[in-house]
Amino acid sequence: MELAGPGTAPFDLLHHLTSEYQWRIAADGENPQLESPCRRLRLQHGTFLSGNLQLDDNWMLTARESPHSEWLWWACFDPQTPHELTYGIVLETVQRLSTDPGSVLTRRAVADDAADLLAAAGWQEREHPLPGARMVTPTGNTGAAHTFELPERDLSFSMLNTSSALKWSISMSPGTPEALLRLAATTLVEDSAVRRRSEIPTHHAERVSTAPAHSAGPTRWTGPPPGLGGEEALAPTGPDGAAAGQPSPPTALVAVTPRHYAGPSADGVERLRHRLEAEGWVRGEGVLTSACGRLGLAWPTESDKPRGWGRERTYEPWRVWGSPHRGAAVAWRVTGWRLVPQEVIDGLLDEAAVMLEEADKAGSRAPFEPGVLALGFLPLAAAGWSSEVTPKGAASFESPDGLLSARCGPPDALYELRGRPAARISCRRALGFWEVEISASTPSRLAAALCRNVADPSPLIRTTDHLHLDATDRAIAVVTPVTAQFLTAAAGRRAAAVSRSLPTLSALSTTAGPPGRQAASPATASAPRR
Repeated sequence: MELAGPGTAPFDLLHHLTSEYQWRIAADGENPQLESPCRRLRLQHGTFLSGNLQLDDNWMLTARESPHSEWLWWACFDPQTPHELTYGIVLETVQRLSTDPGSVLTRRAVADDAADLLAAAGWQEREHPLPGARMVTPTGNTGAAHTFELPERDLSFSMLNTSSALKWSISMSPGTPEALLRLAATTLVEDSAVRRRSEIPTHHAERVSTAPAHSAGPTRWTGPPPGLGGEEALAPTGPDGAAAGQPSPPTALVAVTPRHYAGPSADGVERLRHRLEAEGWVRGEGVLTSACGRLGLAWPTESDKPRGWGRERTYEPWRVWGSPHRGAAVAWRVTGWRLVPQEVIDGLLDEAAVMLEEADKAGSRAPFEPGVLALGFLPLAAAGWSSEVTPKGAASFESPDGLLSARCGPPDALYELRGRPAARISCRRALGFWEVEISASTPSRLAAALCRNVADPSPLIRTTDHLHLDATDRAIAVVTPVTAQFLTAAAGRRAAAVSRSLPTLSALSTTAGPPGRQAASPATASAPRR
């Protein structure tokens, strides 16, 4: 996970805090600030000073005994930090504020067990001329430091052995609660990260091991009930699967199966646009073009058009296209209705980017060889869809639930001349019919990527307030809250974060001290300055 880059989080953290936990916006603009309802927790963005270290463009989480008192502790996160760490620490703090405020609204004891947790996972101590304790991962990629020469900063996790643009760090004050130190340590040594292939930094692509996303469960912070950690949080203890004595966490996220019932997420378009722009895509008038000029994307936009005496609201479709080189004519195009889940578009773009990368490495001038389009639909047959082939070569497929169908016409150059798509993938349901149209010159490899994504049996994650399911839909769709039970089912499929075996969470828990340990004497430190 430490080499996976920041990635794209499944929801916007600030919106999540305001909508699910009733946090208020204390300051907006370039450097926003949010406060908890009790005004004792604050999350803010800006530049901060920790001793002689300047933390630029960081997010800082602070806690206070009362709204106007001095801070108890603080934690800062660099923007390149994997979102599993930043979201995990923030949400763990927020959830504990509701169920066990004493565990986060107090200074912890001077001693902590983070170093023991890291040592149990194979981290090694490293000699250093300056005072303090330092540890690194077995591969030397990430280090943790307890810096005695900077009393303001008790513990920091830093990315090493990488380019300066990819480095990240988490800095924590001496008063940071033990539970948050333990969460950061166990997340680093035990969790993998779910990423799109294009999100993995190129500098790290050959230094990580990957597995299909369906074999990796959601990250720990999406579901454990507040106040529990490790395997205790993953094990349902009551007859209804709820943890005994603990209230259920807010059901902010749900898993929807089958995935064609999930529809697009509320912020799917914005998140995709932001990701592509961060990867160097160039923004135009309603379109994005890759840095090399060979891929393009247009997203659904809302508009009105006259209809009789009134106006009709319409939406432009998704449009993805590719060219053999910058300035050349469009070689292929895929068009999708606005209700297509954005994961389908993500997968198509990722596969097209890989084709370009492979063509560049091989020195090929034709990165998008069309091939036989119908071969791209074979993944549907492999997924158990019924199929039929006509004597002229047209192929049709239907999903087991009868709600998805696909048709690929016979090879015919007239499709392009007539402006008609050569293939379609259609979804029909009570609410939300959508369709994907594929041009005849689309490479069969891209069609296969679309088909694999559509036929994937794994669920899609959505927010509860963005589900459009009527009674007919709910008789078919399975909507499961992303809770501890969901994580329990996925825990056996979680991909390893490192190549060697790591101690289990239960083993780590035996090393860890009790979470409620009180400080014998509060540590004193000066507050970081804006």
